[in-house]
Amino acid sequence: MKILKKYFKNISSFFILLGAILLVFIFSDLIFKYVIHGKSFYLVSVGDKEYKKANYSEAIENYNKALKLYPKHIKARYNLANIYVKFEDFQSAIREYKKVLEYKPDYLSARINLAIVLSEELLEFDKAIEQYQKVIETRTRFINIPLLYDNREYIMNSKAVAYYNMGLTYRDKSMLYTEDSVKYKVLLSKAARSYKNSLVLDHDNYNTHYNLALTKHLLGFYTEAITGYCRALLISPLNYEAHYNLAVLLREKRMYKYAFEEFKNAGSLIDYAGDTYRAAYIYSMLSEVSEMAISEYGYEPENLYKKLNKEIQEQGSLAKAEYKTIDEMEKILIKRIKTESICKEYLKKP
Repeated sequence: MKILKKYFKNISSFFILLGAILLVFIFSDLIFKYVIHGKSFYLVSVGDKEYKKANYSEAIENYNKALKLYPKHIKARYNLANIYVKFEDFQSAIREYKKVLEYKPDYLSARINLAIVLSEELLEFDKAIEQYQKVIETRTRFINIPLLYDNREYIMNSKAVAYYNMGLTYRDKSMLYTEDSVKYKVLLSKAARSYKNSLVLDHDNYNTHYNLALTKHLLGFYTEAITGYCRALLISPLNYEAHYNLAVLLREKRMYKYAFEEFKNAGSLIDYAGDTYRAAYIYSMLSEVSEMAISEYGYEPENLYKKLNKEIQEQGSLAKAEYKTIDEMEKILIKRIKTESICKEYLKKP
């Protein structure tokens, strides 16, 4: 009886061992993949840590090792492409972005970054526009899991960015045709249309309002340009560029009183930032429009230029004398934009 039990025990052990060997054989490929994937994901996690610490060479090394084991790791390729951009290795960046999009065509951030490199670094405007168009046309399913995940904002923002950057690309391309007025205006009109589409999705974006206004300015649509600059200023009154460009436009339209005020605002903001060289240049523009106003209307805005010039020489900072804090400056500027500036009238226009 003992011999029989021992016999069956040995037989059972044998079959268990044989079964285990058979299972390993059957699932060896799967087991191998899990082991390899595990090592790959570990290397990616190391690469991510180095990436966050800006140790880019170490990050590249770990990402490349991981991708040799598992080429379809999208995050590794995307981060690798971003690092190549930092290193100005644009061809390698393009290669990696395209590889990401092979595996995941609806990866909108990768497509936008690819288009930015094509446009801004390689000046391949048409290829960039094609990529932005693909972002816009990509149909991505909205997923909303309350309190956990909602991709709607990401998708809408990506499409708004694509439209905005497409506008920048059309504008940059237009610069190649400054001697061909028809083509120049056609491309600027496409830029304006792209900015408008972006504003439908992201209507409170300063940069989009500002660039739309600038494009209208270049096209000679001055009413729309003034309105656009004013809308941009209501969103972000501390950006001197909109004040300055609005002042230039108003000077072109011989609206010297309002031009004077906007040059003053631009100068104050630059002066507050400590850029006295550029502030001095803008204050010289104040002198110019003041003289124009005198010759045109016999009007000089309270001799303010002399006061400004004196404060530049004596204190070096008009803004610090006029405003105590950035928040105070912002509130005062918004109030002026709504109640005293040229914007008071133009913001009422449809």
